Amino acid sequence: MPAADIVELIFEDQKDVEAILGDPEAFDIHEYILKYGLSTKKILYVDYKGEQYREITNYIMDYEFAHNIELASKDQLEELEGFDYEFLPEKIKETNRILSQKGYGLFSYPNSGDFYALFIAKLEHKTRLLEVDLLLDDRIPSKEGYIQYYD
Repeated sequence: MPAADIVELIFEDQKDVEAILGDPEAFDIHEYILKYGLSTKKILYVDYKGEQYREITNYIMDYEFAHNIELASKDQLEELEGFDYEFLPEKIKETNRILSQKGYGLFSYPNSGDFYALFIAKLEHKTRLLEVDLLLDDRIPSKEGYIQYYD
């Protein structure tokens, strides 16, 4: 899948897509997606040890506001906020249980850092998102080079 396609699946706003694909400094498009996502807060960075405060809940609420949709009820967000987990993928699975009811999911973008790079996308794009090897690094297990969806 061409880089432009993956950018359009992660960033629904055409202005974001044009900013990423049109930037002459975006030599490595996959790294630039992370850089752009961090700078615009369209990708949530969460430490492997887990989140602090309400990072995932706040990210969902920001996404809802930006897209004028409701992905989770207030009760579901409160339940998610108080969800007790040992490893972050457990919370991501719980988040996906809630978001999937509205046709969305929380995906993990591959990176070589010690954090999760999370983004929300429509589940209708799930197959396409999960099939592209983005992080080509011999030091990282091949599975880790792909976008992940925890369910």
